[in-house]
Amino acid sequence: MLCLPQRIASIVDGQEPHHVLMRLSGGATGLWPTKVTFDGEGQMFLYKGWSCFARSHAIDVGHFVVFKYDGYDEFSVKAFDETMYRRHYHSD
Repeated sequence: MLCLPQRIASIVDGQEPHHVLMRLSGGATGLWPTKVTFDGEGQMFLYKGWSCFARSHAIDVGHFVVFKYDGYDEFSVKAFDETMYRRHYHSD
């Protein structure tokens, strides 16, 4: 489970989607359905589906991840390694 920053939760405030679609920014690797939950105190969490997305793109503890809300319950994701080098994938 991944807790998203408060700023992202505030963007979808009032909508509180039950699922979102994740994709790599600029990538053509498809959309990854991911379940979302809210804790009632303004925190938004990604759970079922997030670990598969992270594992498939070698995103691990210590990596820096940037989320951009694209609307329509879609997020594009950029991942950086421990040295802040942007991770590139076959689809980039």
